[in-house]
Amino acid sequence: MRVCGLGICGLGILLYVVASSLRAEEGQTSATFPFVAVPMRLPQTTDQPQTKGTDQPVPPGNLPPNYSELPPPPPEGTENADLATRVSELEKQLAAFAKAAAPAAPAEPVRPLIAPTGRLQFDVANFSQNAASNAQFGNAQNTVGFRRARIGVLGEYGVIDYIVEMDFANRDAEAPVNTRNQSTAFKNVYIQVRELPLLGNVRVGHFKEPFGLEQLTSDSMTTFLERSVADEPALVPGRNDGIQAFNWSKDERLTWGIGAFTNQSGFDQPPTFVYDHWGLDYTMRGTYLAWYDEPSGGRGLLHTGLDYAYRSAPDGLGIFAARPESVFAPLIADFTLTDVKDWQVFGAELATVYGPLSFQSEFFGSTVERENGVNNNFCGGYAFVSYFLTGENRPYNRKLGVFDRVRPYEDFFRVKTADDTTATGRGAWELAYRFSYLNMLDNLTTQGAGMATDHTLGLNWYLNPYTRVMFNYIHSMDTYNPAAGNRVTGGNMDIFEVRCAMDF
Repeated sequence: MRVCGLGICGLGILLYVVASSLRAEEGQTSATFPFVAVPMRLPQTTDQPQTKGTDQPVPPGNLPPNYSELPPPPPEGTENADLATRVSELEKQLAAFAKAAAPAAPAEPVRPLIAPTGRLQFDVANFSQNAASNAQFGNAQNTVGFRRARIGVLGEYGVIDYIVEMDFANRDAEAPVNTRNQSTAFKNVYIQVRELPLLGNVRVGHFKEPFGLEQLTSDSMTTFLERSVADEPALVPGRNDGIQAFNWSKDERLTWGIGAFTNQSGFDQPPTFVYDHWGLDYTMRGTYLAWYDEPSGGRGLLHTGLDYAYRSAPDGLGIFAARPESVFAPLIADFTLTDVKDWQVFGAELATVYGPLSFQSEFFGSTVERENGVNNNFCGGYAFVSYFLTGENRPYNRKLGVFDRVRPYEDFFRVKTADDTTATGRGAWELAYRFSYLNMLDNLTTQGAGMATDHTLGLNWYLNPYTRVMFNYIHSMDTYNPAAGNRVTGGNMDIFEVRCAMDF
């Protein structure tokens, strides 16, 4: 009975477990299990019964493998060759990994970048004088020759810039024609550091002092053959040895420059300063771009500027000179004062561009303090207007506060086309007029002091941005060349000059 009772109990427990299992299976159709089956261990299932393809024969039962269907073994010796190839590739990869992981070897020092630069200006000048001009200055002779023949190199290394520029067509200030006086002269030779805090840029060497809009605009981009009669060397300082800092505002509306230079007055001097007593220049310039038409890229603008230079005289010397607006013309003022303490020069700039029309003017004033307590006041200036017949405008460099390179809408060309006709590009054409004035008398009776009024008419043909042909007619009048007790007036000189120029 006990055994039968245990059997009945066991049977009941078994039935209870089976029933519980069935109920649990029905109630866990949506239950989440705390484990995930490994797919590789489970057979693939599908809702449809598996079917047998007609092209797939049923594999026989446990038959021995058919080794004849295996690919033939590789030819004798190829196993080692394949293994050797794999080992070689593996060695190459390991060597590449080792090279990449090794510390980099120190790089070879990089030399500064270098690029050539230069300009050629070939001139033909014809002179005509009245009797008074001939008596004062001698016979101005017609001239054919190079105004400039420069070659140089420029470049950079990081934030360091440099330039070395030489002119092989340099002439002495008072050199007569048909003499072997041409020489090689320093022009821009300097080192410059960029992007400095506060100072911006610092330049040291032989270069132009920061003074004057026309003076600081490159002669490859000026409107006339020569700068005005009141410019260098009459009143405006040119190139000297020195150091300068310059920069511009973030919006490129303001520019400034300030520097200290050796004072070698007169025409461009060699870059060697040898005097017993120092003569120094302290020069500064500031410009403000009051209006700049952004949408047109500067086809409308208004430029203003102020300049100042304090010049102490080396060994008491003050050299002053000027010529009409041709480098081949004789000097109309040329004198040296030997008792100068110092002198100051002031400048004011104004320029505007309105499409193809532009206007530019500068005024200069100078006060010379002498040892005898007498001051001499000199002054001069110019104003000019220009108009592009082909519609271009004078571009403006906002970082330097000067005018930039003219780029014709269409370069000059004249070629024969495939249909045997001729196609022509006209380039850019500019017409300009300038009035300039210089007074370096102020009651001086020193031999060589003088004054002049020049009228210049110019026509420029820009063949492309780097090549142009320039035509200038200059009428220089009312010149004086006083000597002690003897003043001759009324000298008139007419000059027609043509230039073919290219720079790179």
